[in-house]
Amino acid sequence: MKNIRPIMRKKRIAFLLFPKTQLMDFAGPAQVFYEAGQVGGRSYDLQYASVTEDIETEQQIRFSALREFTQLNLQQGDLICLPGIDFKSLQAGVADAAIRAVTPWIKRQRNNGVEIATICTGSLLLGKMGLLDGIQCATHWKCVEYFREQFPRARLRQDRLYCLDQGIFTSAGMTSGIDMALALIERWDNPLIAARVAQEMVINIRRPDTEEQKNIFLDFKNHFNPDVYQIQEILSSRLEVAFTIQDLGRQMNKSPRHLSRLFKVHTGKTIQQYRNEVRLQHGQRLLLHSEMTVNEVALACGFDNVRQFIRLWKKSKGVPPGQFRKMTALP
Repeated sequence: MKNIRPIMRKKRIAFLLFPKTQLMDFAGPAQVFYEAGQVGGRSYDLQYASVTEDIETEQQIRFSALREFTQLNLQQGDLICLPGIDFKSLQAGVADAAIRAVTPWIKRQRNNGVEIATICTGSLLLGKMGLLDGIQCATHWKCVEYFREQFPRARLRQDRLYCLDQGIFTSAGMTSGIDMALALIERWDNPLIAARVAQEMVINIRRPDTEEQKNIFLDFKNHFNPDVYQIQEILSSRLEVAFTIQDLGRQMNKSPRHLSRLFKVHTGKTIQQYRNEVRLQHGQRLLLHSEMTVNEVALACGFDNVRQFIRLWKKSKGVPPGQFRKMTALP
């Protein structure tokens, strides 16, 4: 008798729209989540709701036949996304009635393990619901003074494009919602899926929340050369395989010399330099988020032996991988 694999429930992402929603705050992240399912990642069940059946955006586009928010059937691990609204309208109280209506429901969802994301002034909506106390969060730069006055218990980070803290994800202004959505795809799927989404959406660089957390998987160095992208995808998706430039040439039916020259022109790195950076970044993830030994991490990253891994790691980080793990371990 054949084993039947259970069908996994799609992760549900519910966009909760308020009067005067900013179109970019809503459309950008929605497109990211949609594209993830198209390029080989998990599929997401995107749903759209409001307090009323229809709302008008700040750009005077009217959305009709929206779900009433209480009809949403969300479970632990699903996501509620709050796009921002026009700041002046928020200050004038345009959304106050809607905020009061949804607040008890939002709080119940959070208690049930549903995560919440905001874009731009969406963090102000969440703050008015009383859900940002003690939470690291980001918001649009022009709202900072208002934010600090209204929500003094929130831990506002002006140095971040987005923050991921305790199941609440907040992003700064406008297009940073796309950056946050890509970071969530990386978190839920893997960096390669996020990179494919960025490439599909013609986003040359997914901006990290801080430069220190830059991700080599998504760093396309402002290029869109299909051969170079294919090399990056091959190397990033098969870290355990010891590819040579001749192997890449045969797989892509291209001259190894041509590929080497092309890669250096478009990325500023040699293929081996890029491969080493990818393997070291993957090694860092395994060191910090698994219980694998240093030797096991080295093998999982495609190094011939642990000595080679340790030598490259010390050159990059300044300390051996075991010491790095102890230094960066959570208290």
